[in-house]
Amino acid sequence: MVDILKEFYSIHYNFGIIAGLMLLLAAWLGSRKNIKAVLILLGICLVYNMVLSNKAKRDSHNKTVNGKHWCWVEEWQKKADDYDPVKELWKEKPADDDVNKRK
Repeated sequence: MVDILKEFYSIHYNFGIIAGLMLLLAAWLGSRKNIKAVLILLGICLVYNMVLSNKAKRDSHNKTVNGKHWCWVEEWQKKADDYDPVKELWKEKPADDDVNKRK
């Protein structure tokens, strides 16, 4: 698991930053004697890393030719880029559509 995460985090460091921030927050909460929150954050961080490790191990055959990216990460990124919260909340067309119609 550690070897897979090392390889994965060296390429997709944004996922590693999230895990690192969770650990830093847990350390800060530990200094404040908030043990319950520390245990919850460590559990979340452990599950987060296990999910990423299992997904990377299972889909390691989906790397690109040069071995630098996992395809499922790019798919998640595309879904996140295509998500429009305004459209979801107000069931309206996004503002970009109105601007493009005026041109």
